[in-house]
Amino acid sequence: MIRLGLLAVVVMASLATGVALAAGSPAAGKKVFQANGCGSCHTFKPAGSKGTIGPALTKARLTADAKRAKQSYTAFIRTSIVLPKKFVARGYKPVMPGFSKLSRKQLDDLVAFVARG
Repeated sequence: MIRLGLLAVVVMASLATGVALAAGSPAAGKKVFQANGCGSCHTFKPAGSKGTIGPALTKARLTADAKRAKQSYTAFIRTSIVLPKKFVARGYKPVMPGFSKLSRKQLDDLVAFVARG
């Protein structure tokens, strides 16, 4: 019963903030982020990266870009990884390669890591 109550609180909090939960493991996603060189282009505090070729991966920026793209937060992150040219952040060139080679688990984990911020 306590678990169900906790789950309800987490779901309600995600609905209230507009940030959907990602299904993967953020800890495993950090490894995917590092192994694929994401930090060489993106600043992302949880990864300790300071890349400047692509936009900084902050919750504020991702949330704003997701709204402009008319997608949910996690759907936007997923789309941006697999089909990065579908939506290009303002002020940046469409130079990010697609990461369709990632397995579904790797993608879920990476999305969870980025979404957690």
